[in-house]
Amino acid sequence: MPQLQVQYIISLKIFYKRVDFIILTGITAEFNPLHKGHELLFSKIKNPDGIIVVLSSNFTQRGSPSISDKLTRADNAVIAGADLVLELPFLYSCSAAQDFSRGAVNILGRLGFVEQIAFGMEDVNFDAHKLVSIMINEPENYKTVLKHEMSLGASFPKANSIALENILNGSGDFIKKPNNLLAVSYMLNVKKQGFNIEFFPVKRTGNFKSSLIRENIIENSDMLPDYSLQSLNNNTLYNEGKLWPLLQCLFIRSSVDELREIYGIDEGIEGLFLKNWKASKNLGDFIGKCVCSRYTRAHIRRRLIYILLGLKRADVKEAMNGNVPYTRVLAFNRKGREILRKYKKYSQIPIISRLKDIKTEKGKYFARTENKASQLYSLIKC
Repeated sequence: MPQLQVQYIISLKIFYKRVDFIILTGITAEFNPLHKGHELLFSKIKNPDGIIVVLSSNFTQRGSPSISDKLTRADNAVIAGADLVLELPFLYSCSAAQDFSRGAVNILGRLGFVEQIAFGMEDVNFDAHKLVSIMINEPENYKTVLKHEMSLGASFPKANSIALENILNGSGDFIKKPNNLLAVSYMLNVKKQGFNIEFFPVKRTGNFKSSLIRENIIENSDMLPDYSLQSLNNNTLYNEGKLWPLLQCLFIRSSVDELREIYGIDEGIEGLFLKNWKASKNLGDFIGKCVCSRYTRAHIRRRLIYILLGLKRADVKEAMNGNVPYTRVLAFNRKGREILRKYKKYSQIPIISRLKDIKTEKGKYFARTENKASQLYSLIKC
């Protein structure tokens, strides 16, 4: 199963009384699980005043449950070198690259004055700024090709790569690579949200792959630092295959109209689900039957989670309109505690420790959804 590998570094200038500024460096990742490649990323951060990690929740950007829970992964991040770990809420962490990066950039941009963002990429020498410019300005030849390809049944990522390639040679292959795609998404969202941030790409090194580790922990244990391997051995792991009986029950009782009310269920995918579930042996078989030129595996997985949680389209769209309502503290060390003590009150985004501390209606909706996702996650223990 493919897995998000991108991490990015953000330097934050935070004004505090008589101190002109302090440089805080942030990393956004899934750490699913944390491997030696992630440790190398920490080691590239030179002389930081503090390292902040924005960590995805229990369900990943590709719609799968994380191999271990967010608190375990947060603790590993602190051991690896993080000072403060903040949560990217479920509604953003279990979303496509556009919304995943939008939420992450919104949190880190609003923590303070952002100076620089650096991100892992497969191809650091490619001029990604040109792609961002095309996607922001949407010239007519880009929109025409994009619309045409999608009318033929292509998924948005595939149609987008073809439309970009039509304008900029090599961009189609560039954006097909997951880290490059997320890097462009980060850059695009920084521009759209108006943050004054510079970009610094970091070349990914080593052959460390979370997907290989998840497929076989024992055979790939050499990719893991000892503490990360021990956390996988000592903690209950999670198996998305256990979602299948729950989905079967929902498909039995759901009509096409009921499914169409769910967030992300559009363009006929509800009919595809109802057509294929009875003949499927398990979750993997079902997803394989539904994959087509329009719908990727990740696209399908995310929508199955939305169905299981009963997320209504209108509610989610309203909630995700605008800023992320909060970010929650998952872990910290002594330096992280000091960062919170000094600078929390200057943050433009609420930094909370408990979901019950949320005051706004939008935040409460996020919190209810987070609780539902956590309860679903707890049902699929191995």
